Amino acid sequence: MTQSRPYGFTRRPEPRSLGSTRRGQEILDGALRLTGGSITGDPFAAGSPALPPDTAAELHGFGWLDDLAAVGNAKARDMAQRRVLDWLAAFGDPPETADDAGVTGPTDPAWRADVTGRRVLRWLFHSGQILPGLSREQAQPIFDSLHRQLDWLSRHQAPVGLPQIEALSGRAIAAMLLKGAEAQSAPALDDLAQALDASIHQGVLRSRSPELLLGCLSLLAWVKQTAAEAGLPLPPPITAAIDEIAPILRALRHADGALPRFHGGGRGVSGRLDHSLRAASGPAVTASGHAMGFARLARARATVILDAAAPPAGPAAAHAHASTLGIEFTSARHPIVVSCGSGRLFGEAWARASRATACHSTLSLSGLSSAKLLPPDAQGHERLTLLPQQVWAGPCDADGNLLPPDAPAPPPREAASILAGHDGWVGTHGLTHLRELYLSASGDHFSGEDTLAALDIAGQGRLEQLLANRPDGIGFEIRFHLHPDIEAWQEGDAVRLVLPGGEEWYFSHDLVAALRLEPSAWLETGLPDPRPSIQIVLAHHLRAEAVQIGWTFMRAGAS
Repeated sequence: MTQSRPYGFTRRPEPRSLGSTRRGQEILDGALRLTGGSITGDPFAAGSPALPPDTAAELHGFGWLDDLAAVGNAKARDMAQRRVLDWLAAFGDPPETADDAGVTGPTDPAWRADVTGRRVLRWLFHSGQILPGLSREQAQPIFDSLHRQLDWLSRHQAPVGLPQIEALSGRAIAAMLLKGAEAQSAPALDDLAQALDASIHQGVLRSRSPELLLGCLSLLAWVKQTAAEAGLPLPPPITAAIDEIAPILRALRHADGALPRFHGGGRGVSGRLDHSLRAASGPAVTASGHAMGFARLARARATVILDAAAPPAGPAAAHAHASTLGIEFTSARHPIVVSCGSGRLFGEAWARASRATACHSTLSLSGLSSAKLLPPDAQGHERLTLLPQQVWAGPCDADGNLLPPDAPAPPPREAASILAGHDGWVGTHGLTHLRELYLSASGDHFSGEDTLAALDIAGQGRLEQLLANRPDGIGFEIRFHLHPDIEAWQEGDAVRLVLPGGEEWYFSHDLVAALRLEPSAWLETGLPDPRPSIQIVLAHHLRAEAVQIGWTFMRAGAS
C-alpha cells in the first residue's frame, strides 16, 4: 500500500495560464480538440484509440485545462475534476525505469519530463477547479500524485530548450507550493538557473522560434511570481534571463500583439505575451538591431516582420523552415500577410510541406526551396541543409542603397524601408534574391520590390548554362499567404482584400508577372485540421541575368 504524502498547499495556488472560452465550451459540448485530431468521450478510458506521440503529449500535458478554466462555470469545474481523476485511475503510477538517475525518462508521452512538468503546473494552477467538492479522502490521491510527479521530475531530465525549462519550472513551482516539499524549493530553483544558459542560448534562441521564446518567458515569469509570494530569493540567472528575453519579444511583436509564425512557432496564446512581459524589471525597452534574426518595420498601426537570417543549423534545424526573407504584415488588430505555420502536428505530409519556402510569403524558384530538407536521421529528425550562406538586411535610402549600421533610424513621421538579400540559389542557379520593403509613415501603404539576379561573373556563367537548355526560362513565384479571416477577390490585375470589420485593402503589382489566387492553409496549434485560406501568387520566368517585380498593399482611401 502506497503511503500517503503530505496534504495541502503552502499557499493557495492562483491560475496563471490563459485559455480560450470558445475551446472550453467545445470541450463541454463533447469535443476535446487537440492539434491534429479531436477526441469525444473520456480521453483516458481503457481502449481509447492510440494517438500520435505529439498529440498524446498535448493530451497528457493538460494544457486544455486552461480552456475549461476560462469557462469557469460549475459544469466546467465538474469536468476538470472528473478528467484528473480519470487520468489518475489510468496513468497514475509512473513507469519503472532500469536507471532512475539522470535519465531522460520513458518514450511514453504521458511521462516525458516536459509533459509531466506541464501537467503538474496545470493541476496546481487549476486546483480551484479540481478540488472543490472532494473530501480529504477523495482529494488525497491527487496530492499523492503531485508529490510522485515532483519526485519523478527531480530524477528525470528533458532535452535542452523549452522542454527542459518546462520540466524544471514545473518542479520548482510544485516544490514551492506543495506542503512537505518546501526543502526541495532551493535546489529546484538552482537547477533551473543552471539550465538557462544551455536551454535558452544554445536551444531556444538558436531555434529562432518566437513562440518557443515566449514559452520560456511565461514559465520563468510564473516561477518569479511564485517565489516572490513564497518570500524565497530568486537566483540571479532567472531574473537576468527574463530581462534578456523581454526586449527581444517586444521587438518581434506585431501590431495586434501576436508573434510572427516562423520556424515551427505560432502566434502564441492570446494575451500571454503582454502578461509575461510584466515580469521583466526596468523600463520596457525593445531590442535594437535584428532580434533573433528578424527585422521589423513599424509605422502608425502597421508592422512588418522579415526573416532576415539563415535558418538555424545543428540540432535546431530539426524544426527549422526555409523561410529566409519571408514576411508577415499586420495592420492594427488584423494580420494580413502571414506564414502558413508549422504542420508538424497535422501529419508527416503537412510537416514536410510547411517547411518549404513556398509555404512562406516570399520568392521561391518553382519546386525549389531556399534550403534543402534532408531525409530523417537516426532520431527521426529531418534537418535543413544547403542553407543560404550569406543573408543580409538593413535600412536603405530612397534609392535602395544600404545605409551604414550606425546611421540614425528615420523618425516615426517618415517612411521606413529595408533592403535584404540571400544567396540560397547561387550554388544551383547562380541566383541571388534581393527584397526591398517600404512602409509608409501612416502605415497605410506597404510595398516591395523583389529582384532575382546573377550578381557576379561566376553566377552569370552558371545561369547562362542553365538557360541554354531552358528556352522558357527559370520559373519562380512570389507568394503572399493571407490570414484565413481575410476575404479576397481578383479584380483584373489587382486583388481586393476585406478584413474582419469591413476595412478594405488593395493589392496591385507592376504587371511584369502573372497574378493569380491559389488555395493556401493556416496551420496553428489547437486546430483539429488545417484551416483553408488564400494566397496571392505572382508567377514569372527569368530569361535574362535579372528581373525585378514590384508590388503594393494599399488601404482603401489612403492617399
